[in-house]
Amino acid sequence: MDNGYPRSVVHPDIRLLSSAILALIRDVDSTQSSLLLFSGPQAALSCKQYILLLSHGKGQSDLAESILVYSVDFIASLCHDHARPSDPVLYAMVYPSMLSPYAIAFWQRAGPGVSSRLAQNCLERASRPRIHPWTAPPDTVIHKASGDPHPVYQAIRSRISGYVQGFINEPRVTKQVVPSDVFLYGSGMTAVYHVHQSILSWRAGESVSAGLLYEPTYKVLETHGPGLKSYNLGPDANLDHLAAYLELESKDAPTVQSIWCECPSNPLMRTADLQRLRSLADQHDLLVVVDDSVASFANINLLGVADIIISSLSKYFSGYADVMAGSVILNPNSTHYGALHQHISSTYENGLFVQDAIQLESNSSDFLTRMAQINETTQYLVTQLLPLLSNPSSPLTNIFHPSVCSSRLYYERQMRPQSEGFRPGYGGVFTMQFADIASSSTFFDNLDVYKGLSFGADVCIASPYMQMTGQAGKKQTSADDISETIIRFSVGLEKAEQILRRINTALDAAVLAHRDKCHISN
Repeated sequence: MDNGYPRSVVHPDIRLLSSAILALIRDVDSTQSSLLLFSGPQAALSCKQYILLLSHGKGQSDLAESILVYSVDFIASLCHDHARPSDPVLYAMVYPSMLSPYAIAFWQRAGPGVSSRLAQNCLERASRPRIHPWTAPPDTVIHKASGDPHPVYQAIRSRISGYVQGFINEPRVTKQVVPSDVFLYGSGMTAVYHVHQSILSWRAGESVSAGLLYEPTYKVLETHGPGLKSYNLGPDANLDHLAAYLELESKDAPTVQSIWCECPSNPLMRTADLQRLRSLADQHDLLVVVDDSVASFANINLLGVADIIISSLSKYFSGYADVMAGSVILNPNSTHYGALHQHISSTYENGLFVQDAIQLESNSSDFLTRMAQINETTQYLVTQLLPLLSNPSSPLTNIFHPSVCSSRLYYERQMRPQSEGFRPGYGGVFTMQFADIASSSTFFDNLDVYKGLSFGADVCIASPYMQMTGQAGKKQTSADDISETIIRFSVGLEKAEQILRRINTALDAAVLAHRDKCHISN
């Protein structure tokens, strides 16, 4: 890949800014060799702690003193002694190069670095930044939740709380979501990381997953706290094994504090029985954390089942693939709402750069209109492709989409009711499975759409999911059994017939590749 998310492929502007700041730090301390930039001190401190955690027991000693944090103040004019609200302040964590694998793992998994838009803003400033050593307060709690003076943040929170609340008539939902229940982040993975850290501070314990989770989410849950127990659902979205495990655990000292899932799961688009998950959580006094990024809160409402809702706003809410952001919604109807709000607020810092927030607010103004078109187009494409599964000459062997999965009923239980002219649907992502890698790769190479790991944009994006997430070649032990021959497809705003023509052109090439492979095998 030439480019990607700034947390996975470092943007050129971020690299340039990092090099410039490292050069200035070396003027003071020539021993420093590597650097990562963060928009807040809590993120920099968390990265340091993560490095020490991962390097523990791996032959590294006395590392804490070799990892330093500097504040970098970009004051607009030298005539000002102090930074103004419009002047960005970054936090540079410097460390020995031998620790780079651990530092990069945190950057990629937790995602709290600086955005390309913030880096560009800093590079355009003529004045030399002021760099000072930074030390964490004695209690290591750094609270910046009140540092949102720009009205755009409140506007986004208000918009999200309005969409999430929707029109609900459920016995469990008696309290309205308000803007103060919404927390904004610089990326969806930053939201995942902070929620997990906050839950651990509330109640130490094991996390369990019901169904597939996004790979970085797995890593965050596995490498912090007691670990992660995974219960993949299989085609029937079966929760019996999870229920048996929780029953066994409850007989001794409880060791589980939360159940995590996606609605629907990525990339196989299966939906857990969230109603049963809620029942299990109530029975064992657990939290339910749901990531709704694939469906979006335009299509589903989770207030009747989830204590915490996590969304990657980089996807459908933004919709134009030009800004990264994430959100966490605390459900005021949760039994543990008060404690969770306190724990999340105590270490929350808004890492969403104001210019990114302004772009996000503008992009999201047509959220429902875009989502309605994408829902309709995706359903059309899935309907047109389904007959190919019964065609013996077609290399297409399966299609995964909430509308055609065996777990469709569970998804539909969470769908928003139709309101204000918007008809909820099954989302804009579906996955195609092919008979072999030859036909899968030929299809991908001949598919005339954007290629990448994102989804939810205004243009179609395709991804050979296993290969692009680094999971190709790994032994699959889950009941979900993700194949290396799958292509995940995210539908954009192009005309439905145009998209179908592009897919059919690629399928024609895949048919020939499949026929050739069968001929050679025979």
